[in-house]
Amino acid sequence: MFQRCLTVALFLGCLLSVLSHNAFAFGPLNHACCVKYTVKPLPISMIKGYVMQSSQEVCRIDAIIFYTVRDRKVCASAKDAWVKTTLAHLSSRLKTLVANADGKSGSGEE
Repeated sequence: MFQRCLTVALFLGCLLSVLSHNAFAFGPLNHACCVKYTVKPLPISMIKGYVMQSSQEVCRIDAIIFYTVRDRKVCASAKDAWVKTTLAHLSSRLKTLVANADGKSGSGEE
């Protein structure tokens, strides 16, 4: 009886070991995907950054995920006019920051 229990325990241990290694191959399990879009525009002053979500990767839909100053994530469609305008504004703001940083760091170092 003891030998049978030991055999079953070893089998379950091996099975658990194999399954746990396969789970890590698929990446983090806590990846939060957008499943729907907001239609209400966000004020640009509330946005501190964004990332693009691709349906070609882990998630099912393409989306822009805006990060707000209150640490919220807001999902939006890249096809919406307000999203295009917001992305253009954020891109312009980034170019201005880079230009200002280059102007300050480039003085006198050669």
